[in-house]
Parts: sequence; C-alpha cells; structure tokens
Amino acid sequence: MRKIALMLSVFILMASLVFAQVRNVTGKVTDDKGLAVAGAAIQAKGTKIGTVSSTDGTFTLTIPTSVKTLIISAVNAESTEVGVAGNLTIILKPVTGSLSEVVVVAYGQLKKTNITGSVTTVKAADIEDKPFTSVDKALQGTVAGLQSTSSSGAPGANTDIRIRGIGSITAGASPLWVIDGAIATTGDLSTQTTTANALSSLNPDDIESISVLKDAASTSIYGSRGANGVIIVTTKRAKAGKSAINFTAEDGANTLAFKPSNKPLNSIQSQTLLRESLINAGYATDNASADAVITDPVNGLGIPAGYTNTNTNWLDVVTRTGNQAQYNLSISGGDPKTQFYASAGSFNQLGTTIASDFRRYNGNISITHKASDKLTFSAGLNGSTSDQNTPLNTGNFGNPILAQFFLLPWYTPYNKDGSLRYNDADGEFPLGGGIYNPVVQAAYNKYNLKQTVIRGNVLGEYKILNNLKFTSRYSGEYFDVSEDMYLNPFYGDGYGTQGYGSSAYKRVFDWTWSNFADYKQNLNKDKDFYFDLKAGYEAYQQKVYQLSATGQAFPGTLALQYLASAATPVGAYSVVAGNTTNSLFSVADVNYKDKYVLSGSFRRDGSSVFGVNHRWANFYSVGGTWNMNEENFLKGNKTISLLKLRTSYGINGNQAIGNYTALPTFGFGYNYTGQPGSALNNVGNPDLTWELNAIFNTGVDFGLFKNRLYGTLEWYSRNTSKLLLSVPLSQTAGAPGNSQNRNIGAMTNNGVEITLGGKPIVTKSFSWDVSFNFSHNVNKVTQLYLNAPVSNGVFNITVGHDIQEFYMRQWAGVNPADGTPLWYTDGSHTKTTGSLASAQLSLSGKSASPKYFGSFTNTFNYKGFSLQVQFFYNFGNYVDNLWGSYTSSEGLYLGSFNQLTSELTAWQKPGDKTNVPQVIFGGNNNSQRASTRFLYQGDYIRLRNAELSYSIPKTVLKKARINNIMVYVRGTNLLTFGTDKNIPFDPEAGVTSSGDLNVYIPKTVTGGIKIGL
Repeated sequence: MRKIALMLSVFILMASLVFAQVRNVTGKVTDDKGLAVAGAAIQAKGTKIGTVSSTDGTFTLTIPTSVKTLIISAVNAESTEVGVAGNLTIILKPVTGSLSEVVVVAYGQLKKTNITGSVTTVKAADIEDKPFTSVDKALQGTVAGLQSTSSSGAPGANTDIRIRGIGSITAGASPLWVIDGAIATTGDLSTQTTTANALSSLNPDDIESISVLKDAASTSIYGSRGANGVIIVTTKRAKAGKSAINFTAEDGANTLAFKPSNKPLNSIQSQTLLRESLINAGYATDNASADAVITDPVNGLGIPAGYTNTNTNWLDVVTRTGNQAQYNLSISGGDPKTQFYASAGSFNQLGTTIASDFRRYNGNISITHKASDKLTFSAGLNGSTSDQNTPLNTGNFGNPILAQFFLLPWYTPYNKDGSLRYNDADGEFPLGGGIYNPVVQAAYNKYNLKQTVIRGNVLGEYKILNNLKFTSRYSGEYFDVSEDMYLNPFYGDGYGTQGYGSSAYKRVFDWTWSNFADYKQNLNKDKDFYFDLKAGYEAYQQKVYQLSATGQAFPGTLALQYLASAATPVGAYSVVAGNTTNSLFSVADVNYKDKYVLSGSFRRDGSSVFGVNHRWANFYSVGGTWNMNEENFLKGNKTISLLKLRTSYGINGNQAIGNYTALPTFGFGYNYTGQPGSALNNVGNPDLTWELNAIFNTGVDFGLFKNRLYGTLEWYSRNTSKLLLSVPLSQTAGAPGNSQNRNIGAMTNNGVEITLGGKPIVTKSFSWDVSFNFSHNVNKVTQLYLNAPVSNGVFNITVGHDIQEFYMRQWAGVNPADGTPLWYTDGSHTKTTGSLASAQLSLSGKSASPKYFGSFTNTFNYKGFSLQVQFFYNFGNYVDNLWGSYTSSEGLYLGSFNQLTSELTAWQKPGDKTNVPQVIFGGNNNSQRASTRFLYQGDYIRLRNAELSYSIPKTVLKKARINNIMVYVRGTNLLTFGTDKNIPFDPEAGVTSSGDLNVYIPKTVTGGIKIGL
C-alpha cells in the first residue's frame, strides 16, 4: 500500500511539473486596417508547435514555458515576431517586398525567397467589388509589363491582354489563364455577337489572388502554352475557424468616360460648311444663293428649308446613364478537420449605349477535408449564368455609334406624335436603306447572348513521407453559349427579307488532370540547405460542338422572334472540333541558407494540333537568385532591408495555331448536280510545330529603411522563332489559296519594367502609401519568308520594323497657297505631291503599340478613413480612325453624312496654315482618302480608380457582434486628359489601336457597404 501511495505521489508531482512547463497563449491577428486575418500561421519559435487563426482572427496556442517568441505569417502579409504574453493583439502589415511572402506559382506555392523568375501577385482587395464584368479589366495598371485594353465598352466585352509585347503574327498572342489548376478557355466564344468574354462568367469577388508569370523561370513549366505569359487565378477556398458571413452591396451609375472636343457638327455648323462648300465649288456666289441650292428639291440638295431649326444631338440619343449594381454574399468556416466556403452573387450593368446590358448570377462552393494526418481531400464548384445584349459595331447601318457620327443633325428619331420615325415623308429614314434610325433598331431588333458556365475541381493529397507527398487534381470547365439575333420585318436590315433571324449554339468542355509528387530533402543538419523537387504527368483535352441556323420571312409582329416562326429556312450548319495535350513535367529548386537559390524546370509536351513529324517537343528553364540581404555584410544594415538579384533563361512555346492547321483537310459543300461534293481546303504540313519563345530575364528587388521604400527593376529579351506564316506555292500544286503554313518567321521583344513603392508617412493614426509602375517594350520583326513584307490590314509586317507599324500614304498637310491636300511621295518625307496617285503606301514609323504605360497610385489612411487614387497612363502609340474618310471629307459626303467640327478649321485663303484642306462640295482632290492624316496620338492619362471608404470602429460594433462594417464610394475612369485634341473617340481602342465605332468606355460611380459577421 505504501508503494502504491508513493507511486501516486510521484505521478502527481510529475504531472504538476509537466503542466507547470506549458501555458496557453491567446490572441487576435488583424491587418493594418483592423480587419481580422483568417488562416494566419502562429508558430512557437524554435519548435514545430503551431496553429492557425480562425475567421475572426482569434487563436489559442499551448506552448512550453521556455518559448518566449511567436512567429506569425500570412499570405500577402509580412511575417512578424512577438513576445509571448497573455492576450495578444497582432497587427500584420501588407507585403512590401518582404521575402517571407508566399506566392502562388505553377503547381503550388513558393516563398518569395525561392523565386528566381518574374512573378507579380495581385491581391483580392485589388480586384473584388470593382464595377467590371470580368477580372481581366481590373488588371489594367496593376502589373508592370501587362497591357490590358478594350476596344469596346459594351458590358461583357472582350479585353485584350498582352504580356511583354506581341509574341506572334498569325497565332494567338494572349496569355494562358489557369483557374484553380485548370487550363482555362478564354477569349470571345461568340459566333454572331459583336463582342463577348468567357472570363465574364467568373465573379471577381470569388478570387483570392492572381499571379502573373512573365519570364521563362516561371512560365516554361507550362511548356507549349507559356510563350505569351501565364495568369494563375486562385479562387477563395475553405478556411478553419468560426463561421464568418460577409455581405457586399453596391449600386451606382455609368456614363461616358471621355467626350472629345472634335465631335459631329450641329445644324448651324453644318449650314456654315454647306454654304462654304457650294461657294468654293462654284455652285453659288454668296450665302443667299447657297441657301437656295441647299433647299432646292429638284436641282439642289433638297434639304428642308427650316433644317437649322432642328438640332438633334445624336450622341444624347444613342447614349444614356446606365444603372450598375452588384451584391455578393459569402460564408466560410470549419474546424481543423473540415472547412467550407460558399458564396453567391449577382451583377447587373446597363450599358452607356442603347441596346447594351449585362446580367450575371453566380455561385461558388468549396470544401476541404483532412481524412487523416496523411490524406486530405478538397473539391470546388463554381457556376454562373449570364445574359448579354450588344449592338452592332463598325460600318453596319444598324450600329448606334455609326448613327451618332453619320446621321445629320436636322434628322429626328421621333415623329411629332412621339412615335418612332421611319418610312417618313421627309425621306430621312427610308425602309430599306441609308443609316437607320438607331432608336428603332434598339427597340425592334435583338442581339442576345446567354452563357452558362460550370467550373469544378477535385484534389487529393497524400503524404507518403514527412518530406514526400503526392497530389492528384482534376479540373474541368463547361461552357454553354447560345445566341439569338432577330432583325424585324418592318424597317432596317430585315426589311428586304420580311425579317431575318439567326441562332447559334456552342458547347465547350475541357479538362485538365494533373498528377505530381513533391519531394523535399534537407542536405545538412541545420536544415537550411535543401532542395524541393516536383515531377508529374498532366493531360488536357478540349472538345467543341457548334451549331447555327438562319431563317427569314417572319410574321408581321415583334412578338415572334425565334426561328420557329420563320417561313423560309435559309441555312444550317454544325461542326465539332477539339485538341489534346499530354505532358511530363518537373520543376526543382535548391536553397542554401536563403542566400542562394537555383531553379530549373523541364516539360515535354505532345499535342494533337501539330504535324505528325513534330508532335512532341521539350521546353526548359534555369534560374538563379542571390538574396544579398541574408549575407553577413548586410544583415543588420539599417538602410538595406532587402536586396535580391535574380536572372533566368528558358524556352517555351505557343500552340495557339488552330486545331487542324497541320492536317490536309477536305471541306464539303462543293455540291454538283444535287450530289454532295468536297474539295481540298487546307494542304497541311506534317512538319508544322510550335512557335518557340526564348526569354532572358534579369532583375533586382530591393527594400530600404525597413521596406519603407521598395521596388523591382527588370530587363528582358524575348526572341520568338518558328513563327507560323503562309508561304506561297506554285499554282500548279493545286493547293487552296496557293499557299502552305510553315514555321519560318522570327521577332524580338525587348523591354524594361520598373515597380516602385513607398510609405512616405507612417504614424499611429495616419499613413500614406505610394506605388508606381512603368513598362517599356520594343518590338522588331527579324525574319519573314524571303524577308518579304506580309500585308495585315493597315499594317505591313516588315523585317526590321514594329509588327504594328502603320502602312499607308504619308500626309504632308495642306498647301497654304491654294488649300489643296499634300502627301509625301514616299516614307523618306523628302518630296511632296498634290496627286494621290503619286503618293506611295509606305511605313509611317508610327505604331499602334504604346512605348510606355503604367500607373501611379496613392493610398491615404486616417483612423477609419481610407482614400485610394490610381492614375493609369499610356504614351507613344497612334490610333487609326477607320471612318475618318467619311466624317472629314472636305465636302465629298457633306449633306449626306455628318462631319466633324475639325472641318470648321479648313483652309480659307492663301497663307492659311491648317491641317484641313479647303471644303469643296464634291470633295477636294481625294483629300479624304486613308492616310496618316487620320492617325491620332494615343497618349492619355486616366483617373482609373478612386475610392473613399470608412470603417466603423470595432468598439462600436462589438456589442452588436459585428466584425466589421465599411461604407465606400468608388469611381472608375473618372477623368481622361492629355489626349490628342483632334481625336474624335476614346483613346483606349484595343491592342490594334483602331477606332471602329464601338460602344464607348464607361465612367462608373458607385456606393457600397461591406458587412462582416
């Protein structure tokens, strides 16, 4: 009995000693604005003991009493160390160049320490709740080297993205998008809609982060798809902790972002030009006789006598103030074993132009379950459905923007009784011709697109050993796109066929299956010398089904607009397409004491889109970095807190050449005597292979004064070879188009990128953050077939020149002696001529691509208030007015189409210096013909984003059990300045910088509230 009592005493004593050697630490992790940080890692320094913060930022951690310090880290925040205390409040600062930042890269995450390539991260706060229909629009100005521009401001419109210049002539030049591991289908999937965007199906509010990969070290792991850069999108996922509910509501309005000073004439201005043109042409001697000619219905122009009493502003007719609203609700939570995230949202945008709008409803759910210490599963499902209406563009008579420029100001859209005006007695809007009344077209016609998209992913991760894990991930996308067009039988394009209808359907399914192992091995006892190796297999497949049908002769009612009501079927068409890719890949890095890092990647791709002789190809990269701030001679330096040198080189490819370009194919439809017939429509090429992209990149990342000043400087060189070009063949070969596609061209893109940031002022209650980025790229074509130029619209691709250098007659101005037009005889600009026939088409030295672009952002925080202002700038490119020949015609189209106010500055008398020739009814010696006269400087500075917000103090919200409430007002595209005074449209005109009468870019002002429970 004594032995038992003694043993119990010893056990109790030992237990008390053990419990006395541990303690519980509690606390809360917030960001610099006081908002809770969920998922922050809290680790006891010198041990493997740790936990993560819950959704409200709180944590509890049991640690030995010997531990004196905790290490706290989180994605997109600077790691910090704090002393152990009772109840801690830990404030994490946003990342400003810290090497502890965790960055999403291909097939995983890396500490910034280990990154040898060029990777830029865009955080959720930079893209969520923005008034854009798609996330690609929100990227403008956020990343150095990334050009994001739109030619159309229609809701749901496509956006052009280029990373470090244009890398191809005939193949795709857009970057690869990867969404939650899936090789994403992007771009415009529509068949008959003016513009649409596959990415508009993804709610930006569901995005956690975006990583933009720009060099070989970061993109070559994607092999045959990485040549134009890679954009990795990670959606919001499940996190452990108490359940959290977040709700955002936003409402506002859209108007025009830019109103040019060079605009269509009003009626009085038109009268001035009409009189002047008739007198100059000899049809009249003074204003009185000119007025007689203008109103003479038999021998004159036949314009109504009181035409100056009517003055319709067609811009006001075809544009409007559009409503904008979005609502998002999310809930997340879970325990250490199972976590979930779910969200739902709606987005509604009424466009600034009549007949344009976009509506989207979306939902997202994800779950993560830790089945054991070794096995973890996760799954996610994201779906949306959208409905979009978009009017015609370019030279279509039903285009409302064309009508705004071309319709005469004395025309009216409505009759005196308020009814829509067409087939009127004055002949302004005849039934089957002329520029149509845009109000009637918007009311009677339909151009509709509906898109339903489902994205899903399933992932399993098994820890084979402590340093070896295997991951299998299957991701897929399904697109269902349906389009319906209806042209009414009463007036306009459908009048001649008693109504016309067209329906199109497209189904796209793609999947990506990735299987890879991740092996990490320490190489010394201190565990500060190690390598990390990933190796795996990936398969991808895309299948497309497309169907279209047309019909005409519809009933005389607007109630029946689908093809079932058409009396006469016109045509039907269906087709299938697809491609597959199989890949082996590996990526590794070696890290020595966080000072020196070497990385490498290798990928072997096999693709169905290439010739049988070159189905497989190898791609690779090597990179290195030196984290100099980890060296003893810089540790503790009060000035230099971060100094990192890095360089990389590698080769990747571009397979966006079309699914069947390499194959000899026959097309059917060449029927004979009622029997089906076929003919060769592509000669094919069994040697066709990838366009290759070799990239060298070098850069320096730095931080000074504890990262109060930080930045990145980079220089790169892209050498693209084996460009796909059409090579002429002998006509006796019988090849379609007498040509064959071959890998034969080459080009370079060299550039500099600068990203700078700083915190000029940081006090307890006030802070000021500044960021700036700058991009400069030089493109040059270095090889073509026989080095012969390749015609490409207004460009003529030529060795030694920019791929987008305009090729046209060179405008020399106006002869001051007689007001006639002048051109240069050739590109040397040494001689002028007054004869259009003597003016050669030549390279202009003016490119559609900008020389410089970037942004400048200031953020001010004072207590609960925050003000952020971002300016975007674009310089050095020229914009082509494709329709200037009609609206600046010096009398050729005067009285038929409206003209621009710049015509009022036309030559009047000998000695006048002006760029507008004398206005003569019937035209002035071909002055209106396409030339560099209609190239405008594309320079502009735009107040891209401005936001003022206020966060209600937590002390006020605590009693109501509310985590946070923020109210805000936000504006986008608020102000545009620094533009060419003569440009008649928004200077943002897409990658090709062409003014093609598209829907205007909107200015949006919204107010909103964000609530967290």
